[in-house]
Amino acid sequence: MIGTRIVAAAALTLCSAWAQALKFDVASVKKLNTTGPPGDIPRNADPAPGRFHMTNVPMRMLLEWAYDLKDYEISGPDWIKIDERYEVIAKAAGPAPESDVRQMLQALLLDRFQMKVHRERKDLPVYVLLPGKGEPKVKEAAAGVEPSGRGDGSNVVFTAQPISRFTFMLSRRMDRPVLDMTGLKGRYDFTVDTSGLGFNGREPEVPGGTSIFTAVQRDLNLKLEARKEPIQILVIDSINKMPTEN
Repeated sequence: MIGTRIVAAAALTLCSAWAQALKFDVASVKKLNTTGPPGDIPRNADPAPGRFHMTNVPMRMLLEWAYDLKDYEISGPDWIKIDERYEVIAKAAGPAPESDVRQMLQALLLDRFQMKVHRERKDLPVYVLLPGKGEPKVKEAAAGVEPSGRGDGSNVVFTAQPISRFTFMLSRRMDRPVLDMTGLKGRYDFTVDTSGLGFNGREPEVPGGTSIFTAVQRDLNLKLEARKEPIQILVIDSINKMPTEN
């Protein structure tokens, strides 16, 4: 176990060093005095290669994008989840691929928030989405169809979406993360009854809805199973709420 931690720490040190080697040419990081719903996590305000812009987002969202993680893969102080909001506007010296921009954002957060991190594996309670008996009730999407998802009464209709998009939605609404272990790798059209789901593990908004465990079996011929699985997480050892000055 100690050897594993040493190797993981060394790997993270190398990654951090590489992240610090890639830096934005210009960056503004501000703590905002805002409340209400946070901004969207997608980096859609400035799509130009080598540019980054997020506003009114908690630290967790910045970390998720920088390290390409889901929220349950980050462990840190409670305030990073929603309490404090930030704006980050940055650009590289020239066009850069998204992978490099993520590395630049890592370096920026490490520097401006005096952040220290490490990675470790933890056994976490999860649900896993598994194959059922027989063929799954999903249809391969036609070529060229744009992916979408929409509500239709008590159902959610997925069009040209990977199964991982469904498990992402379940992770947001259930009481623990949901991992895709179906082995289904393509893009699919499928519909599933979500009337038995609340949000963040709470009771469904419409009492008496179909259990999501039943709906997954009936509508998709898949199954949800509770387990503990080893998940690699990013641990925030220390971080300041106030960034250093621009």
